[in-house]
Amino acid sequence: MKRIKEVMIAAAFCGLVAAAREPVPSAAPMDSAAEAQKAALLQRVAQEDAEGRLRSRGFVYYIVPPVSNVMRTALAYPQDGTREGALQVVAAQGEFEPASLVLFAEQDVESVTVKTSDLADSHGHTIPARHVDAKIVKIWVQTGCAWYSYFSDSAGRTLVPELLLNDENLVKVDTTEMNNYLRTEKADGSSGYLLISSPIDYNIPVQGISERIFDAKELRPFTLKRGEFKQLWFTMEVPETAEAGLYHGTVSIIAPSGTATVPLQVNVLPFRLPKPMTNYDLSREFHVSTYNDNKLSKYLQCGMSQEDAEKRLLNQYISYRKHNLTAPMLAPYANVSESEKALCLRQLEIYREAGLDTDTLFDAVRGIPDYAYLDHPDRSKPIAEQNLPDQWEELTSGYFADIQRLLGKKPVIYCFGWDEPGMRLLRNQRAAWKYLHENGLKVCSTGHSEHLLHAGFNEDFVDYGGTYSAESARLWHAFGARISSYASPHTGPENPDFVRRTHGMDLYLADNDGTINYMAAGDQWNDFGGANYNYRSFNHVYPTTDGHVDTIEFEGFREAIDDVKYATLLRQLAKKAIETQKTDNVYKGKAALQWLIQVDSPSCDLNALRLEMIRYILELRGLE
Repeated sequence: MKRIKEVMIAAAFCGLVAAAREPVPSAAPMDSAAEAQKAALLQRVAQEDAEGRLRSRGFVYYIVPPVSNVMRTALAYPQDGTREGALQVVAAQGEFEPASLVLFAEQDVESVTVKTSDLADSHGHTIPARHVDAKIVKIWVQTGCAWYSYFSDSAGRTLVPELLLNDENLVKVDTTEMNNYLRTEKADGSSGYLLISSPIDYNIPVQGISERIFDAKELRPFTLKRGEFKQLWFTMEVPETAEAGLYHGTVSIIAPSGTATVPLQVNVLPFRLPKPMTNYDLSREFHVSTYNDNKLSKYLQCGMSQEDAEKRLLNQYISYRKHNLTAPMLAPYANVSESEKALCLRQLEIYREAGLDTDTLFDAVRGIPDYAYLDHPDRSKPIAEQNLPDQWEELTSGYFADIQRLLGKKPVIYCFGWDEPGMRLLRNQRAAWKYLHENGLKVCSTGHSEHLLHAGFNEDFVDYGGTYSAESARLWHAFGARISSYASPHTGPENPDFVRRTHGMDLYLADNDGTINYMAAGDQWNDFGGANYNYRSFNHVYPTTDGHVDTIEFEGFREAIDDVKYATLLRQLAKKAIETQKTDNVYKGKAALQWLIQVDSPSCDLNALRLEMIRYILELRGLE
């Protein structure tokens, strides 16, 4: 299935079809059912508003959990919200942590702005306002099954919150015809809108290369509509050097009719989070990778300048790092062109510059010769004695040496084999994989339980498709291999709680060695491009000319890995407490581990889980 997607993406990448600009329909009157729903909301909110803020200020706000399974659409009352409360954040030093609120207006409100103050604690320590990033949560049209699945109900169209935008007008939504329109710019500065919700047969590729796509650099003024909710998302970046303590500030929501001053409280914890390590072995890293289409060579081939292509790639990689995606797959050097090799090495330099993990690389060195060789080996010899293409051996070992010179060290490199191979193709890779192992490299393959019979002994890292379990992990760990998961689910569902749950604690407690999912950005901006083969767009982010647009599910992904980091710190401190051999310390360390292993990761409240991990960590840190 991934091969189908990759072929389609490659064919569309350069935007070879001329993109016709579409007029954006003006907003049509809302139907009577929706009007009745708005009237009911207006009545409900007014009855709750004993202070009269709705009437005097023109709007009210509700504090809501940012990463939850609640789909916050324009007419969804925030049952889990706190009216006129405070934005509250608890975070470690150096951590990114979200907060959120929804606004509700009595009448249409034009030109609403947001201003954040500096934060300060009682000892005079401050956190500048620039560490709080505010975004609008854009609701737009996606296929049926949106929010819940990566499969597509191609006949369905539904409104779903997803995009985190500075300019809400980057995407315009026609709620009558249920279509999305994306603003693109020409080189002369003029702009227009493209239809981005058409079936694949009529799809115009939108990649941010041949089209110029830019979100604003900071939050722009936005509108509120009468009787509707609008969600704002705030990401707090706690400085690594911040002193522990409780910081106070404000977020001002400023409208022509009045201003809401929202208290902002940030509790900075007295520690930094470690690298995520596995549940079953604190010496083994929990690796965070993903398939992606971030390729410097493609950006250049499609007409971007070297400067613009490198800027785009750097911004994408920095965003990955800030979302805990520290080891995204690197495109391998696959031919003998010196110019292509130079681009691959330059991409690795940008990867390092962005602060990504250079100790372990995924797919930087090609893991197989060409597909034709594997599919039609020399039938006169056993598989283990196949002659490898001389050029491939030279390319593989030579490029590995180039990487070591560039990084000044010898990284662990997992070379990917044939994607989702049948068992014959899996066996046909043995000679190539033996060569890789003899030259200090490792092998990674997409797979399933049958690999244990046919190739498990020479696979170092297997990425299980569609399922994972502690029992599967136990089998692979028994002979030193490592295991992760993809397609459980693929990217696509917008529900940030679901993404957090399935990429973090559930994998962690099933003793997996990380997550390597498919993929960071698949069908670009069109969720309807996969209707012919029943899949939605596989996106955590959406590409722009200078980077990408973030989403609420990518925020959930960051929280997933932070959960694993907190669990790692808890286990490290518990281990230290037990090693003191002091009875009280031993009891507290074991009690923490006993609690952690009993967590019901598929169904527990992950926000409560985080707070409980913090409680245990603070208790264990206080032991002598």
